Amino acid sequence: MEVGAVAAMRYVPEGIKAAKLVLEYTKHTMLVGDQASAFAISMGLPGPTNLSSVESIEKWTKWKDSSCQPNFRKNVIPRDSCGPFHPNGPSIRRCLMDNELRPNEFGSVNVGLHSHDTISMAVIDQIGQIAVGTSTNGATFKIPGR
Repeated sequence: MEVGAVAAMRYVPEGIKAAKLVLEYTKHTMLVGDQASAFAISMGLPGPTNLSSVESIEKWTKWKDSSCQPNFRKNVIPRDSCGPFHPNGPSIRRCLMDNELRPNEFGSVNVGLHSHDTISMAVIDQIGQIAVGTSTNGATFKIPGR
């Protein structure tokens, strides 16, 4: 029943290995941000590493030239083409009717085969020990800090 996690880590490509280092070599549950990166590198993981590829830089440039659309924001408008963003009018919340949202083939109204970015793996070894790892870093143009 042990836990090790990292979040908002940059410049270290192996997040699962960094989380395992937190588990094995600290009394903490999670390390975050630059300090998580510094910890992982100090424990021997490669870094700092520029994780941007030529392909990702080209994709980002095209997105930026398209007024940063699409993105993960809702009910906001940008001050200029790519923000900062602020609410678009008053916040109005309403209840959804049962028939407004229909589950997809996966039983979810929010996640489809190509609309998610989280990967999880659970394994059981020969003596019944369970290990689980989750990575949620693949959402293109996610809001910083997500």
